Amino acid sequence: MSTSETTMGEGGGGAGIIDVHAHCFTSKSLAGDVLRQLAMLRERGITRIAVAGMVNDRFDAEQIWGLVPDWVENRGDGLFDEASDLLEHARLSKGAIVPLLDTRYLWGDVPGTLGRYLRQGFRGIKGIYLPDSENDLGVKGVPDTFGITVAEYRKREWEIFAFAEANDLPVLYHIDARRYGDTMAALLADFPRVRVNFPHFGIGRKAFSPFLDRYPNLFTDFSGLLAHMRENRESYRDFIEQYQDRVCFGSDAILYKVEGAAHYLDALHDLGLSEEVLHKVCVGNPHRLMGSALGANPSQPPFAKGEPAPRSLGEGGSLKASLF
Repeated sequence: MSTSETTMGEGGGGAGIIDVHAHCFTSKSLAGDVLRQLAMLRERGITRIAVAGMVNDRFDAEQIWGLVPDWVENRGDGLFDEASDLLEHARLSKGAIVPLLDTRYLWGDVPGTLGRYLRQGFRGIKGIYLPDSENDLGVKGVPDTFGITVAEYRKREWEIFAFAEANDLPVLYHIDARRYGDTMAALLADFPRVRVNFPHFGIGRKAFSPFLDRYPNLFTDFSGLLAHMRENRESYRDFIEQYQDRVCFGSDAILYKVEGAAHYLDALHDLGLSEEVLHKVCVGNPHRLMGSALGANPSQPPFAKGEPAPRSLGEGGSLKASLF
């Protein structure tokens, strides 16, 4: 199937493929190489990439690596304060890069801090649930890193989702459905209107599938699963066909080697999916997930003065009853 066949149809004539999951770790000094790779991806039909960048105004170099996998090669800011670099990459890309704010180091006034970064140009939120060191990434837990309780950490995560809901922002949120299914269920129950992508097929398809069956604003992507897609084509084809209205194209690429997203496109085509399903995964579903984040003008604030305040934590009853 040709690239043009995959990218045409519902969602706008000639709308390109959207990669909903990538990361920064890349200095603005590498902008020329990033733009070259983006041009190569554009030739393959991948025209937009949501890239998450971390912010850090709290930790030193020794602490900062506690929440970052040791296999990451960082070619950006030494303390992972990536806002300036990522926003410059986004500006130079002329809309190809959609910047997401990685919140793993966020603390203090959550709505105020998120509002400030959105006014600078961020278009969505990236989160990751790390309550302990037994997580699938093998990194340190946020409570131990911050010196706070798990309850305080979960309160922060609810404030992040409340802000996303109040401001109609897409959320990319790494969470293991096998280990933290109770938290996944509580977040979805309290914030059913938030368009959220739990990537990597929820880390476990069997544990994750019931959530896809129940929540219409829940999406997922197959980032990080390239080897599995190639080794178990029939199984992954069946899963994508079953949840063809929820699966998005995502690569987990790092910006300094973003051209690697094309390998995921090759693996997806090799599954033998229909043109209709390919278009949903590559174009239609990412458009529904990202919403206005794809069309926002970076020179304008994403919300006006007097924006609605995030709703109070625990509204609806499930949060206080199940978590605190």
